[in-house]
Amino acid sequence: MASSPPPNCFFFLLLLLPMSITLVAAADDIHLHFFFHEKVAGTPNATSIAVVDKGGFGTLKVYDNALRVTAELDSAIIGRGQGMGAYSTLTSVGGALTVMNLVFTAGEYSGSTLALMGVFTMGSVSERSIVGGSGQFRLARGYALTKVVSPTGATTTVAEFDVYLTISTKYISK
Repeated sequence: MASSPPPNCFFFLLLLLPMSITLVAAADDIHLHFFFHEKVAGTPNATSIAVVDKGGFGTLKVYDNALRVTAELDSAIIGRGQGMGAYSTLTSVGGALTVMNLVFTAGEYSGSTLALMGVFTMGSVSERSIVGGSGQFRLARGYALTKVVSPTGATTTVAEFDVYLTISTKYISK
């Protein structure tokens, strides 16, 4: 005769069920839209520089760029995009593995950050992962769609960001 599981297991599973329902129900979806302004190396007050320049594969760039409300150069700054990009592929032109913190310094999300990681490719829409955050974005998950909106060769490169997040409201400290 087969033995049945102890009655305590069923009780334990019944306790977990409401917790899992609560965790699923306690999440918010957020959409952020802003612009990343990069003053290219060689211009006054550059915010991006190649620390290793191999002319492609092996190049490493670091940046600390303004996040602005619009694509206009004089629009309000809401934060900084701080990170680095490594040209780590032999097969794709213009692709860089990027690791970046989006640090919000003004507005509704001031004091919060998002951690972003993925490949950025010039000339197309790049999709990168949001792998975490802090402050109001604690434990955030999602993705960012990025495309360059300023002409190539300008002294400032502007990229449009659309960030889609899911955050657990259980961990938000307001």
